[in-house]
Formats: sequence, C-alpha cells, structure tokens
Amino acid sequence: MLKGGISDPRNKALMKMFNLIGIGERAGSGVPDIYSVWEQQGWESPEVMEEYGPDRTILKLSFIKSADKKALIKRNLQKKPDNNWKK
Repeated sequence: MLKGGISDPRNKALMKMFNLIGIGERAGSGVPDIYSVWEQQGWESPEVMEEYGPDRTILKLSFIKSADKKALIKRNLQKKPDNNWKK
C-alpha cells in the first residue's frame, strides 16, 4: 500500500461509481500521494492501522504540524491550573 502501483479496492462497486463520474484513475498512487502531501505540508505522518473481525484498514490523517505538536505539549506542561475562578 505504501509503495503504490497495484490498486486493490475493497469496495469494487464504490470504485466503479467513482470511475463513472471521472474521479480516480486506478493507478495505485493514492496512498503514496497522501504521504507525499503530508510530508510537504509538515503535518504528522499518516498512521495505518489494520483491524480484523471485521477486516478493515484505517488511515488516520492528522492536520497538526509536527513542530506545532511539540510546541503544544510544551505549552500544556508549562500551564498551571487556575484555582482563582469565581462562580
């Protein structure tokens, strides 16, 4: 899947519908293209998870910049709870 080249859809009917409306070319380049765009944008790398029973593959896409996540964690660690709130 990560190398691309062979298109093996799980839902052939859905793939056929996309082809009929001119979306998708069955080139087998979709997943590598996604990884390339995520790297170019500096977003966290996509995660591939496989589950069985029922069989499924999950592609988790995050729009968080890699550096932003580190800064967010650092900020959260530096925050102190505000106990001075009033009703």
